[in-house]
Amino acid sequence: MSNAEQNLEPQMTDLAAGSAVGSTDLEWQAAAESSAGQTGQSSPADWQAAAALGLALFGISIGSIFFVAAGREMSPNAIALNRLIIAAIVFAGLNGIQAVRQPDLILELRKTNPPKVLDGLLLLAAGVCFALSLVLLAWSFTQTSVAKASLFTHMMPLFTTLGAWLVLGRRFSRRFLIGMMVAVVGAIAIGIDDFGGGDNSLWGDAAALGVALLFATEILIMEQLRSRFSVPLLAMGECAIGSLLLLPTVLLQGESPLPPSGTSAAAVVGLALMTQMGGHGLITYSLKRFSAGVVSVVLLAVPMISAGLALVAFSQTISLMDAIAFAVVLTGIYLSITK
Repeated sequence: MSNAEQNLEPQMTDLAAGSAVGSTDLEWQAAAESSAGQTGQSSPADWQAAAALGLALFGISIGSIFFVAAGREMSPNAIALNRLIIAAIVFAGLNGIQAVRQPDLILELRKTNPPKVLDGLLLLAAGVCFALSLVLLAWSFTQTSVAKASLFTHMMPLFTTLGAWLVLGRRFSRRFLIGMMVAVVGAIAIGIDDFGGGDNSLWGDAAALGVALLFATEILIMEQLRSRFSVPLLAMGECAIGSLLLLPTVLLQGESPLPPSGTSAAAVVGLALMTQMGGHGLITYSLKRFSAGVVSVVLLAVPMISAGLALVAFSQTISLMDAIAFAVVLTGIYLSITK
């Protein structure tokens, strides 16, 4: 990575994440990381990336509350469309501010790290995968139970690890693999007691499994692009591509793409800022320090956080089995991310 990109990256990330990440330059510690690697200690950048990942989990989890509020008046696809459009506009504004503030740095970066055709194709693929995952997830909820859809989407870490091994030639420690399996089993157990009887929902189950595959692919692609480009730039491109793909779907449904009321408008704005930018944006940011496999395993904590937020916001209860499953997931995550 060039010096120009190293200087640009933290500033653009700070604009996107605000106080969540802070203004510390997260690209400066090459020598510090080398020393930390020799002593077995984590670098400051690792800790800040871990904090960003933790905030991302909260941003994604709180999205369920905004989704419930918007879903009273809007379809899932319309909600996803508004969320991506708003996030794309905000990210475009952040990139524009950066270009105005430091035009010389932008020009230097374009010279030393020019985008390639392959980069554009990868970003296009990431946007398509993300948009399709949102559409498939919404459709799967109409074809199968929420519990079964949740179960199959929890297979995402398996696809991420398999893809990293087959495509990228990456190797994983036995501890990571054991932790991943423990976390996946715990995540499955969260919804296993909600299973209904023998409903014929093969296509809905397949769609939910497709969501896991698509999202795993998107994370792997963003991990590759993250080594060369800033978060606001990647996130803007992905959101713009996803919104362009979702717009025809909403129009074909005969639904207005605009929120019908102030309540639903506030909900989709919350989804865009908290979930898309603060959640998925910080996930992309954390891919600079953590592999896609580790991030996908950590994301299994989202149902636990969502359950806790639902407990506060909607007075929902948590069963004993779910509480035990949450503990299993946390154990698996701990095994996966520690040495």
